[in-house]
Amino acid sequence: MSRPKDLYDLQQIDSQLDRINARLKEIAAILADDQAVRQAQGEADKAAQHLAEAQKQLQQARQIVQAQRTKIQQEEDKLYSGRVVNPKELNDLQNEVAALKRHLDTLEERQIEAMLLVDETSAVNERAQQKLEAVKAESAQRNQTLIAEREALLTQRADLETRRQKQSARLTAEDRELYERLRTTRGRIAVARVQERTCAACGSTLISATRQQARSPSSITLCDTCGRILYSD
Repeated sequence: MSRPKDLYDLQQIDSQLDRINARLKEIAAILADDQAVRQAQGEADKAAQHLAEAQKQLQQARQIVQAQRTKIQQEEDKLYSGRVVNPKELNDLQNEVAALKRHLDTLEERQIEAMLLVDETSAVNERAQQKLEAVKAESAQRNQTLIAEREALLTQRADLETRRQKQSARLTAEDRELYERLRTTRGRIAVARVQERTCAACGSTLISATRQQARSPSSITLCDTCGRILYSD
């Protein structure tokens, strides 16, 4: 049994677990973030509100035009009924009908403007609704992919945790305590491989004696610079 090798193997498992846990955290954040959908929903709601307001204005314009036409019809009925025979009253009535018709032209122009506004806001609303559906579909597809990835990662994590328990059981209580302490104080990297006469974790050059000690299967050697456990295969 090699103490440094057992510690290094445990470090490899823990590093995989750290990567998996970090990715699971990222996935959880992405799944919780529905900003794109909320923004598209807000735009769609706003467009629908503008369309409803435009439709209401058009309905009011139509009612006003219809009321004006009814009033003109009533005045014309009076004009041509034969009940009014006084020339001055007839002239006044004719002028009134003419004025009502001129105002009707203005009201009908406003109605056309209201119709155009409905067409415009209807097109904007349709685009906003289409965008919302597209964003929802994209979000659903993305979430489905992420959920599948999450399930696979959870399975991997469960397997690694089982392997970790077995690997940790191979260590002495003293080595386990040292390893956990270094994991806490050294950025979660407690064991570093010796690579080309250097510590792979901090990059410092190791003296010959330290490299030789790191090859011993029965002792624990620490990097003189960063204090991590050294493993040399």
